[in-house]
Amino acid sequence: MKTFLRFLVLSVVGFVLGAALALVQVRSQRPAAIVISKAASRPAAPMEGNALVGGAFSLTDHTGKPVTEKSWPGKYKLVFFGFTHCPDTCPATLQKIASLMQQFDPKGEKIVPLFITVDPERDTADAMAKYVSNFGHSIVGLTGTEAQIKDVEEVYKVYAARQPGQTKGEYAEYMEDHSAFIYLMSPDDKLLQTISFDEPAEGMIAKVKESVK
Repeated sequence: MKTFLRFLVLSVVGFVLGAALALVQVRSQRPAAIVISKAASRPAAPMEGNALVGGAFSLTDHTGKPVTEKSWPGKYKLVFFGFTHCPDTCPATLQKIASLMQQFDPKGEKIVPLFITVDPERDTADAMAKYVSNFGHSIVGLTGTEAQIKDVEEVYKVYAARQPGQTKGEYAEYMEDHSAFIYLMSPDDKLLQTISFDEPAEGMIAKVKESVK
């Protein structure tokens, strides 16, 4: 009888301790689950029609002229962020944009492609002029002060950051990490399409044709 009572008491104690431990674990895991849920619901790129993407900016074009988002009235805008020292993604993407313009809107009557630098320290108006000239005559290079570039990056929800440990003086060959989406904006500055930089030229043209009338 004593053995049975001892076993019963130990069983009850074990059950209570196990339940308490399980409750602690559940409570400790709950915040992590919420964070994961929020991260999983965040889109990889801005969603079309999102009024929070695109808007007012004040920059300088590659001719040295001050411009804003209203400088091309009635035109669609193809907006791409990058920098002139980019080794591969930027030139490849700009080449596809140039091809799109040649095939779809060679006179630039409907669309203006805007290449906005994320590296204003090196990408002056003169540097941008030399760079965009490699891709025909249709692409407009835009630069500005550090503050102006940060503002337009925020407007377009663009990530950009200098790679750490690469600054070695005024003419350092550092690299910039940045998101690489192409934004097709309507004449009234609404986001119509978000196109990945690795979209083939034919696919890019097809997506633009869906929206540009």
